Amino acid sequence: MLQFRTVRGLRRLGIVLGLLVAAWSLLTAASAPAPTLRLRVGVYENMPKIGVDADGRAQGIFVDVIEAVAQAEGWTIEHVKGTWAEGLARLDAGEIDLMPDVAWSPVRAQRYDFHREAVLSSWGQVYARRGSGVRSLPDLDGMRVAVLDGSVQQDAFDRMVQGFGLRVELLRHPDYAAAFRAVAQGQADAVITNRFYGLTHAREAGLEDTAIVFEPSRLHFAALRGQQAAVLQAIDRHLAQLKADRDSAYYRSLARWTGDMAATDWPRWLAPAIAAALAVLVAAFAWGVTLRRQVAARTLEVERLYVEQHRHALELEQRVAQRTDELAGANRDLQQAKEAAEAADRIKSAFLATMSHELRTPLNSIIGFTGVMLQGLAGPLNPEQHKQMTMVRDSARHLLALINDVLDISKIEAGQLELARLPFDLGASLQRVADIARPLAETKGLVLTVKVDPALGSAVGDARRVEQVVLNLLSNAVKFTERGSVTLRAEPATLANARGGETAAVRIAVSDTGIGIRDEDRELLFRPFRQIDSRLSREHEGTGLGLSICRRLCELMKGTIDVHSRWQQGSTFTVTLPLEVPEP
Repeated sequence: MLQFRTVRGLRRLGIVLGLLVAAWSLLTAASAPAPTLRLRVGVYENMPKIGVDADGRAQGIFVDVIEAVAQAEGWTIEHVKGTWAEGLARLDAGEIDLMPDVAWSPVRAQRYDFHREAVLSSWGQVYARRGSGVRSLPDLDGMRVAVLDGSVQQDAFDRMVQGFGLRVELLRHPDYAAAFRAVAQGQADAVITNRFYGLTHAREAGLEDTAIVFEPSRLHFAALRGQQAAVLQAIDRHLAQLKADRDSAYYRSLARWTGDMAATDWPRWLAPAIAAALAVLVAAFAWGVTLRRQVAARTLEVERLYVEQHRHALELEQRVAQRTDELAGANRDLQQAKEAAEAADRIKSAFLATMSHELRTPLNSIIGFTGVMLQGLAGPLNPEQHKQMTMVRDSARHLLALINDVLDISKIEAGQLELARLPFDLGASLQRVADIARPLAETKGLVLTVKVDPALGSAVGDARRVEQVVLNLLSNAVKFTERGSVTLRAEPATLANARGGETAAVRIAVSDTGIGIRDEDRELLFRPFRQIDSRLSREHEGTGLGLSICRRLCELMKGTIDVHSRWQQGSTFTVTLPLEVPEP
């Protein structure tokens, strides 16, 4: 009996010891430190946002932010130095995990992931040497402009100068320091930079800012798509907390690196510029009306005198000599009136061209700054402020479109519009135009379809004017279609030539399911300053010049434009242009 009790006691002791060993194992595993996340972060020279000090240590606003987040999350940060282009290449190759100071764009969003909360907001601005005379965009015509290679400012500025028809040579540099040195040493006339770098380094480089401001952007950390989702979520979470606390490391970094740059006021000249632009436009309109009335009245008076004197000369032979002198005087008056009318027309054309260029520059600044304000980059707007700024932006855009149309029709009437003859990809041009019209179509719930015959390849001609005609037709189709679809088709065709034969051509058709056009209104379509009276035309105000310009451009390109429409069923505008194939 004693032996049995001893064995049973030993078994219980073994069980207790086993439980103690298991508990110790669990406690040891729970207390073991988790592996530390090691992040490789790119660094390039763009102070005060990011850069390196004299000892090679990373510094700047983005460095302070990622270090603060890393300290809270227990990460280890390794900074990898290089140029901007090298940083993006390393991110693409997986050699770094994060690239700082990356502006979001639709193209970059296809390859990279971004956190939602922006670290900083910025915009592009042109700086030039003091006393250079560069104040507005047309002043850069024929100049050399230094840019950061691969930046969003480079692409946006290139599109902007092409839209104004300016000749600007872009000089690419690996960093902003090299770009600023190029201007200071006379190798470039101006430089494009972001507002942080410009405000920090312009004075020491002997440069001054200009009124050329464009491309507002939000700056983030970027990671290769699908690679660092948890890291980006953590940055979002901590960045929101840092921005909510005015005493946080985020605001201390801003105060350290930028001083009072963090609070940016809008230029004081913005409101006077808007008022001046409107005043000049009103004066131009009044002057044009006055000139037109004076010329019409003088011409009518001279014609009346001519007819009256000629009739008396035929009826009264005895007064032939006297009437001959009077007729000669009337002819001199008529010639003088004709010359005065031609001179007035030349003055009108020169005035319209000059004022169009002078008005587009402040309008571009107005559109750029209102875009910045509407995006909340300078602080939140209340609903009434947002409504008013939206009205200013939309009015400026409408005025800019009107000025461009007036300038085009003025050039065409004066015979000064010259067509380029350069090879271009016809299919790519049509797709580019469709991409411009697609956002408005999608906003209205319309289906925009592009069908280009594969047989169409490269062509020789003025790609810009072809795109202008097609974009006008597409914009009208989307504007006057409330539901359904818009289709852009292109296919080979033929045109009758002067010798009675046929010439190879391309037929471009834009079809819609909109309201259509009444038969009695078709003859008004291509007249300048005329619009069809309908509910949608009143809702979508325009200049009445678009289709008139399209017809004039087609005639200059030796082509045709036709329309086929049925009321309440839709319309099809067809453009047929000679197709010249480039030499191999």
